[in-house]
Parts: sequence; C-alpha cells; structure tokens
Amino acid sequence: MDSPLWCLKYRPKTWDDFIAHNEAVHQLKIFAESKSFPNMIIYGPSGTGKSAAVNIYCRQVLGEDYSTNFKLINVRELMTYPLTLAKRSLQEVAKVDPELRSDLDEYMSLIYQEAQEELKMRGQKGTPNRTQLLQMAIRVFSSSYTLSEVPVKILVLDEADAMNSSMQQALRRTMEIYGDVSRFIFITQSLAGWSPAVLSRSLVLRFQSPPKEAITGLLRKISQNEGVNADDVVLSTIAKICHGDVRRAINLLQMASAGVDRVTEDEVYKVSQTPLEHYVHNIITLAFNGEFVRARKMLRELLTIEGYEPVDVIRQIERDILIRPLDHDTRAVILKRIADIDSKLNIARNPYIHLTALITSIIRISAEFESNTSADNPHQP
Repeated sequence: MDSPLWCLKYRPKTWDDFIAHNEAVHQLKIFAESKSFPNMIIYGPSGTGKSAAVNIYCRQVLGEDYSTNFKLINVRELMTYPLTLAKRSLQEVAKVDPELRSDLDEYMSLIYQEAQEELKMRGQKGTPNRTQLLQMAIRVFSSSYTLSEVPVKILVLDEADAMNSSMQQALRRTMEIYGDVSRFIFITQSLAGWSPAVLSRSLVLRFQSPPKEAITGLLRKISQNEGVNADDVVLSTIAKICHGDVRRAINLLQMASAGVDRVTEDEVYKVSQTPLEHYVHNIITLAFNGEFVRARKMLRELLTIEGYEPVDVIRQIERDILIRPLDHDTRAVILKRIADIDSKLNIARNPYIHLTALITSIIRISAEFESNTSADNPHQP
C-alpha cells in the first residue's frame, strides 16, 4: 500500500530515482556493486536523500540478510527517549498494543537492562544515564557476530551530530574493538564538532542540494501523477522556498493542493511557514524593534512550551537573517555573532541564556546600524 505521504511515496527506491547527479550517490552505488563495506560519514543539508541512499546501499550489499544485519538508530530520538519507558521490562513492553509499540520501545528496554547489569558488575549504584544508554545501544548490536554469508553488520546512526565529544570518544573505541564484525554509517547535516579520530576512520561523502530546476521537474512529475493543477511558476516557487530540501518541497505541494482545484502561489505561501519559522520571525522582528522583554518571552515559550531544540532555533534564526533586507555589513556582524553562539551551544548547560544573549546582540547591532545611518543622512526625516 502506498503511503499517504507523498514524500514517502516518491522517496528514491533505486539509484535511478535520484533527481540530479550527485557524486556521493554515484560513490555509494559503486560501493554497493563492489560489495565494499567502509565506515562512512554521510553529511549534507536536510532533504537531499542521505537516508534514502544509505538505505538503498545497505539493502543492496546485505541482500537477504538485511533484516538481521542492519539496524538504524536515531541518536537524537534515543537521547530524548523517556527513561521511565526505558525501565520497562520486555514482558511489559510486549503487553502494549502493537500499533502503539515501536521497535525503539523494545530495543530501549533491552539496552536499559544491559546497561544496568553492567553498572552492577562494576559495583556502581544508580541508574544508567543517557550517554551510557547510547553507548550500550551501539555495543549490543555491534558486538554480536553474524552467522550469515555477509561478513559484517551495518549500524546506521542518524542525526549523529547529537553526539558530544565524550560520546564520540567512546564510539572510536567501539569502532576499533568491533571493526571486524560491524561497520558504521553516520548521517549528519555537517561535520562541525566531529572528532578527528572518528573522521580518520571513516569515508566522508557530501550530499549537495539538487538545483531548483531538478526539484521543479520532480514536482511537475508528481503533479501529473497525483492530478494536481499547478503551473510551472507555482512549482518553481515551491522549489525556491525550500532551498534544496526535496522532502519539504514535496510536502508543500501536497499541503497546498489539499482541497483546492488549482494551486496558487498564495496557497503555497500560506502553508510554507512552519510554527518554528513563524515564532523565530516574530522574535527577530521584536529584536530589531528593540522590544527585548517580548522577544525573550517568546523565546522562552519556544524552548519550554513548544519544545524546540536550541540547535533548530539558532539555525532558523540564521535563515531568517539571511532573507531580511539588511545592510551587508550589518548582516555579516549578526551572522558572526550567530556563529559564536552556535559554538557555545555545544557545551552550554543553559542554552536559553546564550540565545537570550543573541537577541540582545541583534538589538544592539540594529541600534548601531540605525545610528550610523542617521549620522550619514542628517537631513533624513
């Protein structure tokens, strides 16, 4: 049965399904055909086909052993998994309605018990923390030998940029110890913060965003298949808004076409702004207007009530700054300040403080810009 989500329905299932030439896809295809098993770091922007390409590669090299020799762990999802649920025994998890139970529920229950047993063997009291659970999740799969004809197993760590330096250091040891039975593929948006030790043990492949024309062509094909009435101007607008994110472009087309006879640019713009984009745009507007208290209040709501990750917030702040009609020098100063705060977020115990400091900086930089403009134009009303 086809997925009701078009982004899943039209997700690449073969190498020929990728819409534009991508050197990383070509390299993965060569590895798959030659049955090569290197450790890899796959990086690039969202919606560029990283996960789809890795899945095709793993299915091709593992063949019939794919179900037993492959595992995907979303690092960010595992790190935010409720510990109260992880403490459940496998018997308790088995009693949960299958439609409400995921593979992660069963796996977290298993690794929590293993991590707790390891603490007891070391003579330590207490319960495992999230770092220990991640390390155990990786070790449980990596340490077991395969009985199939395929010589290794493949562990894919999605959103691997969520690992801090200590996690990466432990991962390096795991890669060395179990390198004869397991291979590791890390999927991440950038290489910022990655340990040189992990980088040196992995083949690095970069996924690039496809050109706007290629995305427009894919949207045209989907429109024809799904009976959507949308001209090339509208499809080109969607491709432009999404900045190379193919998944988001397909989602926008599906949302804009829901319940309308003809998709217009107004419909596209109406559904294109996410809650995060809306919040951040208002926060930055308040900052440029010098309304610190209101901006800080909205930022607190964004992090605590809406539950957005600080790293997602600062990325959206960067995007918002890039599309505003700012003076070149002003934009450069703000982007430098964003980069400074972004680096501090990796070690911050309270990200809210650093993001609040960023808002203060934007207010200050904006005020300085207006002051300089007034000085240069003394007769301006």
